[in-house]
Amino acid sequence: GGVRGGELGLSVKLNFIGDVNPFRDSSAGVELFPFSTLDPESGYSVSHVFGFVEELVVAEDPEFEWNANFREARTSHETRQTLMYLLDASVRRRMSKKVLEMGGNAVLGYNQNFDVEGDSGLVARTYGTCVLIE
Repeated sequence: GGVRGGELGLSVKLNFIGDVNPFRDSSAGVELFPFSTLDPESGYSVSHVFGFVEELVVAEDPEFEWNANFREARTSHETRQTLMYLLDASVRRRMSKKVLEMGGNAVLGYNQNFDVEGDSGLVARTYGTCVLIE
């Protein structure tokens, strides 16, 4: 058998070691909040507002290329999805690095958009307000 209906106790401990490699392309420690204010009960408080921060990344759209007509639709769609995934990570990392350079550690009102701009390609835009939280 086994025990049914019992309880299971679980304890999880997370340790953030930090980013000690200066050559690594990292933005560790920056928090992105989609809302513009913090709940006082969250344990966070804004100690300084640095201002508006934004980033933009552009890549060629695989579905706009001339040879897209000769590809299978599924392959083209999967290629675009993979590209959007990579753009998402890239634009967040680049903006978070700007936040660290400004002296902040968080972004309030974080927003991210993807646009398909024809011959310009896929554009990932992100913006918010750079703040220092404690």
